Amino acid sequence: MADSLEEFNKHQQDLTNRVTTFVQMLFVLSGGALSISIAVFTGPRSVSLSDHVAQVLSVSWWSLVASVALLCSMLAAIILRDYFFGERWRKYLDDPSVDPKGKQGWIEVLIIVLGLLGVLGFIIGFVGLAFVATALLKVA
Repeated sequence: MADSLEEFNKHQQDLTNRVTTFVQMLFVLSGGALSISIAVFTGPRSVSLSDHVAQVLSVSWWSLVASVALLCSMLAAIILRDYFFGERWRKYLDDPSVDPKGKQGWIEVLIIVLGLLGVLGFIIGFVGLAFVATALLKVA
């Protein structure tokens, strides 16, 4: 049993590290894409865009912003879940009659939904920026 628990803990730590690395990558890519595209399209040498391309650009920007906000919310939910889990275990160590498992079902669903929506927002925003860039190539 101890080996299984140790293996499970290693798996959970590995998964946590992968999620953290993945979210950090999305933050860097989203922030960089937003910064560069905003500078290019609103700067002194801004390019004139058709209405359709401007709408796609706007949706892309908001998708990237939503992605960052959703992923931040997901990380906050993970931190809160783990904090309350730790508190339950602390109470259990003080009083073994306390059930340390608790019910976390809804927070797990929230974390997954926020994560999936964050990744979807990133994909929509990034693909939208690529569409705008290629649309400008066709005009030029």
